[in-house]
Amino acid sequence: MSQLFRRRHCPFFKRLLLGVICLALAACNLQESQSEASRGEPTASPAGPPTIEIASPNEGAEYVLGDEILVSVHAADSIGVNRVQLFVGNQIVRTVSSESLQGDRAMQAILNYVPRRADLGSVQLRAVAYRGRVVSEADEITVVVRESPSQVIATPVRQSNVPFIPNDGVCRALVNVGLNFRTGPSTGFEIITVLSSGALAPVTGRNSAHSWWRLNVDGRVGWVSGDFTTEYGDCSRVPVVAG
Repeated sequence: MSQLFRRRHCPFFKRLLLGVICLALAACNLQESQSEASRGEPTASPAGPPTIEIASPNEGAEYVLGDEILVSVHAADSIGVNRVQLFVGNQIVRTVSSESLQGDRAMQAILNYVPRRADLGSVQLRAVAYRGRVVSEADEITVVVRESPSQVIATPVRQSNVPFIPNDGVCRALVNVGLNFRTGPSTGFEIITVLSSGALAPVTGRNSAHSWWRLNVDGRVGWVSGDFTTEYGDCSRVPVVAG
């Protein structure tokens, strides 16, 4: 009787044991999959601090007292540069931020500074870049400020992204950093294109808060935030227009 029972039920127990083993393996695989999913996608990690380089003016360039100095910089970071700053000695004279909250992995920016009489002679310009609170090593150059044009010997070499700004009174906006050119005066409007740092365009209108400019860029009309531009000429008569 017992032998007959074993013959009839042994295949059943084998199948049952095999089923238990399969369920255990499936549970282990599910646990591993959930563990992997809980880790999420790998995130980029910073590869050291940001870097920055002063592209212009050239070392030893000379300026006349009261002339504006346009400093072109190239900054980079594996995560994103949030802002760049220009120092004269130990004093911050200009800050330019990225329009993106995440920053830019490659940022080109123009920072402007007008030397004062106290700056006559050799002036040290120092630029730094930031990723949040992480700061780059500074890049430094020395320029010379003269009192009159007759004293200037070494004229600055202008880079291609640093425009000539006419002194004709026309209101123009200089784009300090890569900037969205939009169909209306807020970040809710569609982006037409991205203007490069150094773009210079006539201002044809502004919003009522005086915080956005309407520009004419190569025949296209659009808007930029005034937080990322420098204005030249007589802008007091620029009309308020609807976006």
